[in-house]
Amino acid sequence: MKNPNLKITPVKGRPMLHWVGKRPLDVVEHYPAQLCEAAGVKAPPREPSYAEFAKHDYNLLFHGDNKEVLSSLLTAGFRGKIDLVYIDPPFDSKADYVRKVKLRGQSKKIAGGEASTAEQAQYEDIWANDNYLQFMYERVILLRELLSERGSIYLHCDWHKSHHLRLLLDEVFGTDCFQNHIIWFYPRGGDSTRQFNRKHDDIFFYSKTDDWIFNYDDVVIPYTDEQRARFTEKDEHGKFYWNVNPRGERVKTYLGKGIGEYDVWNIGINASQIQAIGYPTLKPEPLLERIITASSNKDSIVLDCFCGSGTTAVVAEKLGRRWIMADMNKGAIQTTLARLQRQKKSAEKSARGVIHYRVNNYTGNEADLKKLLISKYGIRRERGDLFFDGVVGGQLAKITALNKPLTRLDIQHIKDEIAQNRPDETRGITVFCSGCELSLLEELAAEKKPINKITVRDIQADGMVTYARAGADVQITKKGATARVKIRDYISPSILARMDIERSVLNEQISDFRAQIDYVLFDTDYNSAHFNIAQTDHPEKKTDFIIGEYELDLPHAGAKIAVKVVDMLGEETLILE
Repeated sequence: MKNPNLKITPVKGRPMLHWVGKRPLDVVEHYPAQLCEAAGVKAPPREPSYAEFAKHDYNLLFHGDNKEVLSSLLTAGFRGKIDLVYIDPPFDSKADYVRKVKLRGQSKKIAGGEASTAEQAQYEDIWANDNYLQFMYERVILLRELLSERGSIYLHCDWHKSHHLRLLLDEVFGTDCFQNHIIWFYPRGGDSTRQFNRKHDDIFFYSKTDDWIFNYDDVVIPYTDEQRARFTEKDEHGKFYWNVNPRGERVKTYLGKGIGEYDVWNIGINASQIQAIGYPTLKPEPLLERIITASSNKDSIVLDCFCGSGTTAVVAEKLGRRWIMADMNKGAIQTTLARLQRQKKSAEKSARGVIHYRVNNYTGNEADLKKLLISKYGIRRERGDLFFDGVVGGQLAKITALNKPLTRLDIQHIKDEIAQNRPDETRGITVFCSGCELSLLEELAAEKKPINKITVRDIQADGMVTYARAGADVQITKKGATARVKIRDYISPSILARMDIERSVLNEQISDFRAQIDYVLFDTDYNSAHFNIAQTDHPEKKTDFIIGEYELDLPHAGAKIAVKVVDMLGEETLILE
């Protein structure tokens, strides 16, 4: 029997845009989610489900490609359950976005190093036009499926693709569901002498039906005393009004709570917050406060599948909404968890628990690793190609997932791409991988003169190590129902590589190894199924270090302890005792 949760309803409007390879979704694939860790949740489900979510009081954070996350949510019963979607997707700005990561307690550049900060790639906002539109089309369709009948979507973009995205939304939701084109004006700075300075973003507001949530009274602009004094006349029912004369005619305006909010929002960018959080595309909290207040209720679920630094989650938490966040970048997940942890510490009442899942076994930062390989092997990028990673030595180059060895399925995907989408392609293919079965190499070598000959390049054989594990020296001693934990040393090969320094230089100029550590998590009754956060050490200021020595209360004598050390790049090291 087929799963009805996998079906997608057709788009509402007539086709507005055409592009090469346009294909609507009619069915989604199921991607199981892997439970990573939980905070404030006693028995988190192994996989998310709406039935469990509705019964308990927690929020969800997903690490993975958001198309796969959204598909997982649909199959998990969240179809029609989301009241508000806010997304701030890539703008096709033709730029690479990086997160600059400083070591704790360091203000000066390290002598002998090339950089004073470690740069971590967040995403490459470089697309071929057709690929970008298909990328957004598929995700908007999935988001429409998740929206409730009273739900709304706010899509945040700018001049690069706003004209295309407006037509795409018209097609998926229907033109009658368009509610507002909001202008977010941020009056800060100016850098152009040959055109008017571009100082606004566009936000498109669409509803799912004609019965959408909109809390007008909560977002009105209060009257000033001078404005309120104008309401001096009463009608036959005793209601105060003011005769406005905008075009030579008298129009009654009744006294209410205030003036309805306009569709041009003057909200400044908080530069100090961007610097403190260290995320390149951070949006101000007041912007999200206005959207979430207007288009959701206390019992609503808010979804952001491009969550970035987690501003949507932070604001939704403050306003008492439940939320689901997702991002494919490890740095985004790390930043979001850190902000939520700080918020929980400062909140007057305990915040909801959080369950963190990974979808489709996504690990590591592929953007960083691919950049290293592209530079090392001289791969020439071709922007119009989203499947292959470029050309090297006259052959197509494909970098496979680097967190596992090359498999026959990887090879089959490459062959299918050629057969189905590139029947006239005559070039050979160089596959870059991290480990490969000898038998697979023998099978490829035995193929008799294929047109698209596949050559495997194992980067491990070239001496290139990916996902180099950090070294943590952690001492754990137990006595009855208590335990002492001491972190004695830590070294991150990833940080050394990104700052281009030797370990001897790091040890020489940084007297405290804790400069590399962002925070530490403790599970005082580890059961191997998931990491349950029982205690944390997360310094609030970037100038502060973790404590490093801890005394823990155990739920019972002999309880298994897990210590998770997270460094400034978001890499995790798990120590068990």
